[in-house]
Amino acid sequence: MHVPAPPSASSDPADLSFRERRLLGRLVLPGGALAVGLPLWLHAASPYLGAFDQAALPLLFVVLTLLSVLSWTRLPLAWTETALVAALNSFVVLRLGALLADHTLAAGDRAALLSTTLPWTIVALMLNAWVFPGMAALRLNFMVLCGLVLCMLAWWPQGTGAAQRYLMTTLGELVMATLAVLAAQVVATRHSSLVTRLARQAMADAHTDVLTGLPNRRALMLSLEGLAGPLTMDGPRLVAALVDVDHFKRINDDHGHPRGDEVLRALAVQLRAHQPAGGVVGRYGGEEFLCLLHLPDETAALEFCERLRGRVSREPLAGLPITVSVGVAVMGAPVHGPTLLDAADEALYQAKRAGRNRVHLAAPVAERYERHRPAVMLK
Repeated sequence: MHVPAPPSASSDPADLSFRERRLLGRLVLPGGALAVGLPLWLHAASPYLGAFDQAALPLLFVVLTLLSVLSWTRLPLAWTETALVAALNSFVVLRLGALLADHTLAAGDRAALLSTTLPWTIVALMLNAWVFPGMAALRLNFMVLCGLVLCMLAWWPQGTGAAQRYLMTTLGELVMATLAVLAAQVVATRHSSLVTRLARQAMADAHTDVLTGLPNRRALMLSLEGLAGPLTMDGPRLVAALVDVDHFKRINDDHGHPRGDEVLRALAVQLRAHQPAGGVVGRYGGEEFLCLLHLPDETAALEFCERLRGRVSREPLAGLPITVSVGVAVMGAPVHGPTLLDAADEALYQAKRAGRNRVHLAAPVAERYERHRPAVMLK
């Protein structure tokens, strides 16, 4: 039985996300610098900026320009994004506080200047949600909202005139817009969390055998790759043991398929209970189970499989006396999964042909792989 190697992913989603964020950052940062530089250029032609903007906007322009340059270097992306988030959030909160505390400006002038804080706030909140995942972004945006509210409480406008009411309305609109963004973020985060849970459940279902609850064949192929990866030439060997229930068709014929399912479930429980540390056991197909584990050599592999066969033969499964045949193959690094499984399958055939209820060790698998290497490479 030839088992093809599992298909490898063509690209890593995490790597794609990193590249997209890097590219987007290289586009957004110069745009942000331009958006900050434009008011400074207009102010130079016809002064209109307040005292805080005159001091803060040049500093923000320098930060954005510097980050634009650094985005093309090998500086970790997290550093660039964190610096951008810190600069923009600080600017939004400090600008609100500075304008509210500046009593040299009339209430109407302060309201007009504060109205331009709203788009900056929305941009900052959206940037936080883009840079940080899920709940981290939600917590950060809540902190920004708290900072804005504290500034409002500290310097809430006094008086009942039209200008004061206009200023209060502007502050209320700012809070409502911030709450709207947070509400949308809560909904998006909850939806994303639900989708993630469903995706994880679907992935678990796709890799779990329904009858026994053990890893299915697809999961076993992935585990084979994972167990083979860390092996070294002078380290332990990878053991593949195929366990087949003897005369399983007779069990179904004599006792019915439901009883046969009970036998498979009972065997799965026993195999899982005696699964060695670091090893994997799963349902390979039909009445066959596959054990993958690291052991020092062929002798240790034979001893493990003999103990397993003996336990099954001594303990009735689902009330029936059951025996198993085991085909075992051992391979050192580098491991070629299909060759190892082919050898275990052939050894299982030999064990059944020799009378069943026995363990058969395959011929050295490394030699088999070397003999068929050209054919394997052609595939």
